[in-house]
Amino acid sequence: MKILPAFLIVCCLISVQGQNTNAKPSFTIDKNVFDYGNISEDGGLANHTFIIKNTGTAPLIIKQVVASCGCTTTDWTKDPIVSNKMGEIKVAYNPKGRPGPFSKNISVYCENEDPVHLTIKGVVGKAKEEDPPKTPVFSPAETSHDFGTIGENDGYAEHIFNFKNTGDAPLTISRVQASCGCTRPEWTQKPVEPGQEGVIIITFNPKGRIGNFNKSATVYTNEENGHKRHKLTITGVVVEKPADPQVAFTDTVGGVGITEKDLIYKNILPSAANRNILHIKNYNAETVYFTCENIPEYIIVKSPDSLKADWPGEVSVIIDGTKTTEKRGRIKDSFKWIIRNREGNILGSENITATVNYVDDFKQLSPLQNVNAPHLEIKNPQLLFDNVKGGFLGLGGTAGKEFILTNTGKSDLTLHSVTSDDQRIHLPKLSGKIIKAGGSLVVRATVKAKELDTDVDTDIYIVCNDPNGPVRMVKVSAQKAK
Repeated sequence: MKILPAFLIVCCLISVQGQNTNAKPSFTIDKNVFDYGNISEDGGLANHTFIIKNTGTAPLIIKQVVASCGCTTTDWTKDPIVSNKMGEIKVAYNPKGRPGPFSKNISVYCENEDPVHLTIKGVVGKAKEEDPPKTPVFSPAETSHDFGTIGENDGYAEHIFNFKNTGDAPLTISRVQASCGCTRPEWTQKPVEPGQEGVIIITFNPKGRIGNFNKSATVYTNEENGHKRHKLTITGVVVEKPADPQVAFTDTVGGVGITEKDLIYKNILPSAANRNILHIKNYNAETVYFTCENIPEYIIVKSPDSLKADWPGEVSVIIDGTKTTEKRGRIKDSFKWIIRNREGNILGSENITATVNYVDDFKQLSPLQNVNAPHLEIKNPQLLFDNVKGGFLGLGGTAGKEFILTNTGKSDLTLHSVTSDDQRIHLPKLSGKIIKAGGSLVVRATVKAKELDTDVDTDIYIVCNDPNGPVRMVKVSAQKAK
């Protein structure tokens, strides 16, 4: 009887211990979701620590913490956490290469407990792109120069190649290597800062080198770690002395004879180019130097840099029709031609004008379009102002004549311009005027007696969209009464 109570007590203790072994632990985690907000892709690991507290009576053991992605690593308290104490679950997210929103799950496994799921989230901002390395850029204004014709015994021929550093680091020229001993280069020695300019001077010795020449100079810069090369070329013809052209020099500008100052061109299409040549001769006792200013973008001027005393030369003036697609009508443009001496003093200047009929390109018209096109007919195509009389005291006398433009075609006729090169012929402004099919337009031309110091013998030019006659003329003559 004494043994029985003791046996029952032992059995009860064993039963209680078995129940405690299977009991689930009790714990809390400070939060189940953590939002990093905005983080940078290149900001390194994003860390966060979740706090876990044992709210039970038995020690708490964290068996394992597993992340849903390899971009997330974990660490946790490995020792048992006694009652009322806290442990840590550390999470590190790697944002590198993962721009944009993210949400990752972490599963926490405790002894005798179902897994608890935690979440980390946020938005990864794209890493700032690294600025490209700063580099110099050699940008010459030109890479070749044609001296034209130079004399064998007139000394060295020199040309200055201007360049600009269009990069963002200082540009250095280490050397300039000429292809021939007859050519000597000089260049800007100090580094050229970004946006600044420098020069390379190429000097050619024509002595003993009669005939064509083509020489080059290789420019070595610090671009691409010193591996970049640039080539400059000079060309021309060496003669004993150029022959005078068989032309008449009608005027002189700064001691330089010139054949004409007003260039008249043929009709030009938007896809074509026309050229005129000005013959010149230096009547000065020294070399003169030429520059041009205010050149329209569609005019190309090829002029020698200089001209020696008593030497002839030529200036080429080209109208590039590919750059005049918006122009229509008879239009006069100009550029300024300047002559200087060796010291840079201006000896003279002149506005060189270029008058061109800019016409439509009818090449693409089909036979049907051509049949249905407008057609211009002119009534009274000759205007004779005979013995124009002045007004009171010889002033104010005005005479007028009319001619009629008729559209006998099947579509609208557009007048691009109705003008005269002689400013003494006064006309209404008709650019853009439309004459309907079958319609007519009366045009009145006037002259003023006070302007008729000399007789008038000129033309009125009508430029229109008639494919069979885009440029038509009305003859005008006038003289003042004696």
